[in-house]
Amino acid sequence: MSRARKRWLAFAGAGLRRLSTRLSRALLVDESVAREESLAEQAAAIELAGRAAVLRGGVAKAAQLQAYFEGPGLSADAGARATLAVLWDHAPGDEPAAIRGVIEEDLGAPPEQRFATWDERPLAAASLGQVHAATTSDGSPLAVKVQYPAVAAALRDDVASTRMVRRLAGAELGSGLSDEAVAALAGSLLGELDYRAEGRNLQSFGAAYAGDPSIVIPRFHPSLSSGRVLTMDRLEGGSLAALASSGSAAERSAVAATLFRFAFGAPLLHGLLNADPNPGNYLVLEAVAGRVGFLDFGCCEAVPEELRRADRDLFHAMVVRDGERLRHAVHRQGLVGDARVLDTSTFRDWEASLAGPFLSRGARPLRAEDVRELARLTSQLVRSGGMALPPAALMLWRQRLGALSVIAHLSPELDLRLALCALLDDGHHPVPLAQRYP
Repeated sequence: MSRARKRWLAFAGAGLRRLSTRLSRALLVDESVAREESLAEQAAAIELAGRAAVLRGGVAKAAQLQAYFEGPGLSADAGARATLAVLWDHAPGDEPAAIRGVIEEDLGAPPEQRFATWDERPLAAASLGQVHAATTSDGSPLAVKVQYPAVAAALRDDVASTRMVRRLAGAELGSGLSDEAVAALAGSLLGELDYRAEGRNLQSFGAAYAGDPSIVIPRFHPSLSSGRVLTMDRLEGGSLAALASSGSAAERSAVAATLFRFAFGAPLLHGLLNADPNPGNYLVLEAVAGRVGFLDFGCCEAVPEELRRADRDLFHAMVVRDGERLRHAVHRQGLVGDARVLDTSTFRDWEASLAGPFLSRGARPLRAEDVRELARLTSQLVRSGGMALPPAALMLWRQRLGALSVIAHLSPELDLRLALCALLDDGHHPVPLAQRYP
């Protein structure tokens, strides 16, 4: 059977499982509509997760996205999301012999000769590869990410499907994208296959956040890396999922503040974009201090300087509460597909949804339903042609919506206005930005 056929069956099978569960529960059991819907969503998630774990590549990425991305057409059921979330970093790994073969082929020797110690049990496994613990000759702990032997061909087949790439845009954003934006997203996804490029991304982000007390980027080891093997310092910590379920409110909010500072600050301050905010890519190192390790830099982009300036102006407009300046910045980002959209109630609702968290003073909850509404309005505007997402802006806004979704799942209370002011304040004025515009 062709991969295209298997890919179709993965998503069609999940839809059929959802429908059949709804029908069977409606016919056989007297339950509430909400309970029936929850069971149907969980059944669909089990079906998709099982097939995605086998197919890997873009199919697994799409399933991972559904587990955290807030948007129209995606399940909000906690059980269904938890089922798919296993694919973030605990998907079934490959056979030890296959992984050893990649290391020997790429690094010229088996892992026992390249590393002082090597653990064949993977620490984590996801859509493109799995991670193993190892050490250097001086005992320093390493994390070694090894690409699955057959996954490159699988991902290339997946991104050759325009329909599949549109699905990977997140929620219903993909249906309104231009062919140019779809091609750019496909290129970014294929870029994740080059682990040497990921190593360079690690170095760029590491330099940008060197010495930061709460954003921790592991060190890249180029001499122990190749196109399919990435070796970096190993960090020890807990998962976001564990923090969300058992962390205190203060811990969840502290970690959420760090995630916001990284996701929004890297593009705004450094012109760097990590476009894959998959929750499995983070480790909570010290929750009470908001100290987080950032692990995956495969899907990264440099933000063009013109787009970065427009983006800074967009968020600065929220600080100074200047609607006209905000709309001009939206236009400069290339987001206005039809100027008439600026006068519509949908665009005004989108403006309010985007800016709302940054207008109010003091800490307030960041709720998943609020992020879902922003994604819904964005998708609606893109599908109608009123809003455009050119290639560079697509990656930025896809990351932004994804990052907000991840942060909202921690149910934090954040003063996002104060956090935004801290990112935008260049320190040239004697009075801090937050005090000038309280």
